[in-house]
Amino acid sequence: MKTSLLKLSILIINCTLLTSCSRLSLMVFIKPPVKFQTEKVPPAPDYSDHNNWHKPHLRGEDKTTDVFYVHPTTYITGKGWNQALDDEHVNWRTRVLPLNYQAATFYKDCRMFIPKYRQAIFYSFVDKKENGKKALEVAYQDVRKAFYYYIEHLNEGRPFILAAHSQGSYHSQRLLAEVLQDSLIKSKLIVAYVLGWPIKEHYVKESLPIGVCSTATQTGCLVSWNTESGNPKLSLVEKIGEGEPIVCVNPLSWNLDTTYVSKTENLGALQPNKKTKIDEIILDYCDAKIENDALKITPPANQSTLQMPMGKGNYHLYDYSFFFQNIRENARDRIQAYEQSKRHSEAQSRLNLQE
Repeated sequence: MKTSLLKLSILIINCTLLTSCSRLSLMVFIKPPVKFQTEKVPPAPDYSDHNNWHKPHLRGEDKTTDVFYVHPTTYITGKGWNQALDDEHVNWRTRVLPLNYQAATFYKDCRMFIPKYRQAIFYSFVDKKENGKKALEVAYQDVRKAFYYYIEHLNEGRPFILAAHSQGSYHSQRLLAEVLQDSLIKSKLIVAYVLGWPIKEHYVKESLPIGVCSTATQTGCLVSWNTESGNPKLSLVEKIGEGEPIVCVNPLSWNLDTTYVSKTENLGALQPNKKTKIDEIILDYCDAKIENDALKITPPANQSTLQMPMGKGNYHLYDYSFFFQNIRENARDRIQAYEQSKRHSEAQSRLNLQE
């Protein structure tokens, strides 16, 4: 895993960040100026404090389902290897980008639990020594701590969806492998949307007690994809997968086959309107087809206005927003399927008792 991270991150830095500086000076610019030191790590979060959660007001008691969402990397440059939780600039970036364009797809239907965590700085994925590995471990332990706090103190018996992206998904695949060993937690999982990080099929088979979703209403399973054009400058699937099969579910059909699905099945992408300065839903935004374990799309009409920090044709930033409404509707369908299955099981149990 460490070798894959290194290869990926070097490519990202070398070919995507536009600057007049040399590659070497750019690497120095984003590298923390000191080695990882345990005593220099920012204070650990106390998840009993609402200030250590994003948007704690989104916990309406009238909603039957929860979402535990782990955000992607928003700590790009800094003096330390892990984000301090009181870094307001990074917290602001998290709110206006991934929370607005990813987590928001669940806001209407679910209670939201979005932990702040001491995310590893981007350079952690490049570091050739142990600094980055240690920073990522700090980040994971926060995510793990937040999840268990949520289960023990905030869940209140509700079923939940786990959603994540990029660094959040990198941590979430490990989190799922651990927490789903608990049969009670596993029984509450509706679906895990673990997007923007290539999940190897052998990892699912060997480490996860759940499988990959193959239908739109299957529950207790995992969904993942990485969005790109037919010929991206950088393919996460190719670099991280290193030739191994990668999980890919088509969000326009919610199955695993390679059938092309027209953009007419796209219920709406969430995109900013530069004229009005307001986000809007665009119908029929893009098509989708699974090819070589990646989610391939035809470049959308507003291609020139998209931000592609990993190179042209890599739509990493848009894994959620290109399919915003489809994810929202799918979450609703899976919640309904879960509730129906639960009612059926309870009715069957009562019948068995009567017999």
